[in-house]
Amino acid sequence: MSSIESTSDSMPALKERAGVVNAMIDGAQTVLVRHPTLDPGEIDESFALYPAYSHQNPARYQSEFEGYYHRASAKPDAGVPIRAIADVREEYTVSSDELAALARHYVYTPDGLRDKYDLDDELRVLLLRVSELESPQLIEERSSYRGCRAWIDLAKDVAIDRESVTPVLDDATFAERKAAVRDALE
Repeated sequence: MSSIESTSDSMPALKERAGVVNAMIDGAQTVLVRHPTLDPGEIDESFALYPAYSHQNPARYQSEFEGYYHRASAKPDAGVPIRAIADVREEYTVSSDELAALARHYVYTPDGLRDKYDLDDELRVLLLRVSELESPQLIEERSSYRGCRAWIDLAKDVAIDRESVTPVLDDATFAERKAAVRDALE
């Protein structure tokens, strides 16, 4: 059973920095590194990627990925773009010392990630299969979506068609990335 609660008419959404969401949609990032307290329990259903525009820090990005920060440094006036859904394909628990081995799979520097989390805690690494929506949604930022929370439940009037999506990486490329993540952690 999922610990991410959603009603049958709504979809859970993971709030993540907008630059990171864009990198995942472009296929440049395949893992999310999270503090275990942000995602309690098992994540066993698809979820929308909700770009968050606050608390972004350009110093956390690897130099070749700084463009993701600059493209997403301000929230669009027209609303929040929901462009993709994701599902967790594998999950790992790592120490902060192991982050360098995964650096090619995310846009932050290992130190940028360490800066976000307590170095003494183990971290959760989620390997995500991201799929782009055929019909992206531009949604109003409701008050219930604001604040420092990792998960939100999108309103019932936000229509996300889970069937009309295209994976951002083809099957072969995703399989290669999945194997590379496993190899990096062994």
